[in-house]
Amino acid sequence: MTTNKPTFVLVPGGSQNPAQYGYLLHLLQAAGYGATSALLPSLAPSDTVTAADDAEFIRSRMILPVLDIGKQDVILIMHSYSGMPGSAAALGLGKSDRAIEGKSTSVIGQIFIASIVPRGGDGLNIIDGFGGQLPPHMYIDREKNLVCCDDPKPWLFYDILDELADGTTRGSLSHGLDVFTSPCPVASWKTEPFKDRVAYIHTLNDKAIPYEAQCAMVEATGEKWITKEIKSGHSPQLGVPEELAKIILGITEQITSL
Repeated sequence: MTTNKPTFVLVPGGSQNPAQYGYLLHLLQAAGYGATSALLPSLAPSDTVTAADDAEFIRSRMILPVLDIGKQDVILIMHSYSGMPGSAAALGLGKSDRAIEGKSTSVIGQIFIASIVPRGGDGLNIIDGFGGQLPPHMYIDREKNLVCCDDPKPWLFYDILDELADGTTRGSLSHGLDVFTSPCPVASWKTEPFKDRVAYIHTLNDKAIPYEAQCAMVEATGEKWITKEIKSGHSPQLGVPEELAKIILGITEQITSL
C-alpha cells in the first residue's frame, strides 16, 4: 500500500544555485519523495529584485505549482539566506489556511538549515539583522548593485573536497544588493498553522553563520522548534549530504505524524 508523501521544495542559500543541492535532492527522491528547486531571481539580477520579490517567486513559481497543479503537500527546505524569503512565501499556505479556501494540499512543514529567521514586517532588512554591517567575507559593490564574496571557499566550502569546493565556488553567483537592503517580508514560521511544524538544523562547525549565532536567532524567536545538529560547516548538502538527508527524513516523519 502506497502513501501520499509530501514533496520537498528546496530554496537555495545565498549565492547558491540548485546544482549545488543536486545530490541531496537525489537522496530525497531515492527515499520516495518528490524534490525540486529553482534559481532565485535575486542572484546576479539585471534589475531591482527585493526580498519581497524573492518571496513572491518562491510562492508563485516553486510552491503553488506543487500544491495546486501537482496536488502534493509541500515541506519547505531553506538554507542560509533563503530562510527569510522562503518562510515569507509560505504565509497563508498552512494546512488550516488552505482548508478555509477549500484546498486539500498545503505546506505542512518548514526545515531551516543554518538559516536566518527574521520575523519580518517591521521594516528591518537583512543588514539590520546583522547589526548594521555585512559578515566579514561579504562586501557591497555599489556600482554593480551586488553583494559579493571574492573567495567563498574559506567560509562556505572549507570542509569539502577541494575539487568539489573549487567547482562550487566557480558556480556561485553574487546576490543583488536590494534583497539585503529592502524590508524583510513577514515570516510564517511564527503563525499558528506551523505550530510544531518548524525545524532548525544547526551546523556545528559553521564559519559563515556560527553555531552560537544560529542558537541565538532561534532562541530569540520565542517559538518551539524541532532542533537537530550536524557536524558540518555552512554547506552540509556538499560535505555530509547523506547525513543531512537522514536528518531531513527524520524530521519529515515527525512532521507528517502530526
